Amino acid sequence: MARPLIVDGFMATGKSTVGRAAAARLGRPFVDLDAQIEAGAGARVSEIFRAAGEAEFRRREAEELERALARSDAPVIAVGGGALLERARRLDALDRATVVVLEATPEESVRRAEAQGGRPLLAVERPLERARALLAERAPAYREAHARLTTDGRAVDELASVVADLARREPIAVAVGARSYAVEVTRGGGLERAAALTRGASAALLVTDAQVAALYGAAGLEALRAHHPSARSVALEPGEVNKRIAAVEGIWRAAFDVGLDRGSVVLALGGGVTTDVAGFAAATFMRGVGWVAAPTTLLAMVDASVGGKTGVDLGDAKNGVGAFWQPRGVVCDVALAGSEPARGFTSALAEVVKTAIIGDPALFELLETHAREVRARDETLIEELVRRSVRVKARIVSRDEREDGERVLLNLGHTVGHALEAHGDYSRYTHGEAVALGLVAALVLGERLGETPRELRERTTRLLGALGLPCAAEPGELRQAAALLARDKKRAGARLRFVVARALGETRAVELELGRLAEMVSGEPG
Repeated sequence: MARPLIVDGFMATGKSTVGRAAAARLGRPFVDLDAQIEAGAGARVSEIFRAAGEAEFRRREAEELERALARSDAPVIAVGGGALLERARRLDALDRATVVVLEATPEESVRRAEAQGGRPLLAVERPLERARALLAERAPAYREAHARLTTDGRAVDELASVVADLARREPIAVAVGARSYAVEVTRGGGLERAAALTRGASAALLVTDAQVAALYGAAGLEALRAHHPSARSVALEPGEVNKRIAAVEGIWRAAFDVGLDRGSVVLALGGGVTTDVAGFAAATFMRGVGWVAAPTTLLAMVDASVGGKTGVDLGDAKNGVGAFWQPRGVVCDVALAGSEPARGFTSALAEVVKTAIIGDPALFELLETHAREVRARDETLIEELVRRSVRVKARIVSRDEREDGERVLLNLGHTVGHALEAHGDYSRYTHGEAVALGLVAALVLGERLGETPRELRERTTRLLGALGLPCAAEPGELRQAAALLARDKKRAGARLRFVVARALGETRAVELELGRLAEMVSGEPG
């Protein structure tokens, strides 16, 4: 079902004009929020400002926006320039709709506003100074959108076409201030879409691995060279065992050989390892260059490519070295995952189950109802799984980019899972298989703590089994893996934050003493 489209931006940037034209192209109803407010109040916006003040106007604006978003016909909504300044309201809008911000220079905005009879907020002695001040104040809010379009010198038809095309793709926003970006989920055309996101960079390097290079390397490089004729590629050795600093050094050297500078971009084409390593190389090369993710595995689509966590393993410390470095954009083309080996594809479903427990009960039920079709890789279903998983993660990352609070919930099942993965030298279990085992361990531990209902643990175990995932680790393995819990990045001194599930859609982090946690994980009395 299509989502509403919000056209936002500073005053006199053409929101109503472009919004109306985009609605016509999409065959959807158009809502002018200011017109709705005026109709309800029986007064012009300027009169409401004078009589009741800006606070009252904003209250009415919020009510009208909620009515428009709640409609079932996915309207195109032109909002006033201050409608989404409050961050909670903006994040809600980004989650429920596609938000496009139209931009113009302060000079152009003032010129248009005066030609249209003025604006209440510009009814001052020096309107241009006022416009510049307002725009500077609002700039952080306008940066958090699915897309931003400059309107200066561009025809309405051109802008409406771009806006309508964006609405049809229904990207998912990761709202992290000036580092905000969109995640597109598609079936086909992903290489071209990802390469297009590198436009404007001074140079580009394609990073992939040897296996993916054999499948998509030539097509990926061709797509990239459409924008950067001198682009080259570097192929890493595949597998978690190669997720080491040596792989990052290989990318650094290739970047120097190609002549990348600080205005360059790295395109990561591959699975989770390639995504993590290429992102970390981009974060550290010349103290940071841009990067774009084009994941080719289900795991990378629902996990590694979104959120800006990059890094490598250090010995048995999973992701022991890394950085938060958000990409310019992400394109998840589920058609690319069609060639993924069965074990890798099945393993990734553990991350989808985890995500469903954290923030999407309907996704959990979808997996239960259609487990057989999911295992058969029904592309329509897989696209829905990716879209819903990304949406949950984007929602959480937008509220907590650097894991200072809520983002820690995304580690459900990972504390024990990472320990099992490291204990098996990153070869006994895939990441997803380890997460599945860690998820069961977390639910068992939560049950022992009185946090997790038995029914949720049993239901999740059945679902993991139905999806072809392991459900129980050997006690001896758990005991040995428990000794590695001290390497977990969430450790603070002798205590560690451990995520437990209380119900579908309800998780929380509890602090446990490391010794007690190790005893509980290993099954020994605490």
